[in-house]
Amino acid sequence: MPEPRPLLLVSVDAMHTDDIPFARTLPSFARILERAAVAEIEGVYPSVTYPNHTAQITGCGPATTGVFNNLRFQPGRGDASDWFSEASAIRVPTLLDAAKAAGMVTAAVQWPVTVGAESADWLVPELAGARFRQGDLLEHFRGATNAASLERYVAPNLDLVGTHPAGLFFPFVGRVAAQILREQRPDVLLVHYVEVDSARHRHGTYGPHVEESLREVDAHLAGLLEALDAADGAEQANIVLVSDHGHIDVEQHTNLNRVFADRGLLRVDESGALVDYDVICLGAGLSGQLFLADGLAPERFAEVEMLLAEIEADSQYRIERIWTSDETRRDYGLDGPFAWVVESEPGVIVGQAWDRRPVVRRGDEDFPALKGAHGHAPRHGGQPVLIAAGPAFESGADLGRRSMLDIAPTLARVLGLELPDAEGAVLAELLADAPAREVVPVQG
Repeated sequence: MPEPRPLLLVSVDAMHTDDIPFARTLPSFARILERAAVAEIEGVYPSVTYPNHTAQITGCGPATTGVFNNLRFQPGRGDASDWFSEASAIRVPTLLDAAKAAGMVTAAVQWPVTVGAESADWLVPELAGARFRQGDLLEHFRGATNAASLERYVAPNLDLVGTHPAGLFFPFVGRVAAQILREQRPDVLLVHYVEVDSARHRHGTYGPHVEESLREVDAHLAGLLEALDAADGAEQANIVLVSDHGHIDVEQHTNLNRVFADRGLLRVDESGALVDYDVICLGAGLSGQLFLADGLAPERFAEVEMLLAEIEADSQYRIERIWTSDETRRDYGLDGPFAWVVESEPGVIVGQAWDRRPVVRRGDEDFPALKGAHGHAPRHGGQPVLIAAGPAFESGADLGRRSMLDIAPTLARVLGLELPDAEGAVLAELLADAPAREVVPVQG
């Protein structure tokens, strides 16, 4: 039986398949791509970071994992709502769970939804959202990881936090991931780089800023490749680059909560704080999710339905379709404690503010600063990448377009594991050899 190979799952957040030609001009990307199999990936809906990263390590959509948005539903908090940060939010086993159960050494650096993940031996989780931007950052990490990771990798590197003008954790993550790989030599390492996503949000979907962000990621990849070369050589490892969603340039904000407030279906006090609601929108970038008050009277429910039909028909709002949650579960594998999902036209943010105008268009004085966004139906915009290189993968294979749900069961097969709850399929055409280990199932 061949020796087990380390697996690196590296997420380059918001990288598109049409970024690959430029990536081939960069040394670290080129070293991986020259021996890689590739696929274009259709993500899960909404095309935001946390549901898709959860899908990548479970093989399941949001209706199954329970991670249906970046934000948790906390009425009245809006963009300050907590994110789905805790690993306990995921309702099915993950790739880390399966690897840990099989006795492998596991690690995760800035991977979403890993706060408190007991299946990661070495853990530096992503701390996203307003609650982690207040107070002592070291104390936040102390409550989010294990003592060994905190002492060995978090505390000694906190001097790097905030040293990059565009991202709080950019250099920190780059250094920590390379250190863990070099010193601990984990069997499985998950790493999440967000430079490309940040650039596209700030400056738009395409342009020199994207190339510069890819150069920064390439430098991080160089650190990982150097760590592998210092051990058995990078060519002996299985390296998988993925991304979670595309981006679309923002043209309009449609603030549905302001529409609801204007119609008396959402009520705020004199200070602008939420009092109560009949229906309220939780934004997911270029889509939104609508929640109903508990025990809503039938006549109020009818008013909500009538208003939604009006919004859908009114061209100023640029809402393509308002789906029921039953419909999105059937067609997208998306469900949650919401009643409807709002799909906007591409480039239209479904806003959750009630203190702004209902419609704000590019060029208006009060148009928000960010120029790129996602959260749209995954059929639109640039598509995520799957780039897989190493002894387990068929060099040069091009699988065309595949599902995000296929990534986890394929990587489980590479590790000789199974994820029985996975809804995706093993991408057999991607694989060069049989699994390196006897298959070890992990039960949900």
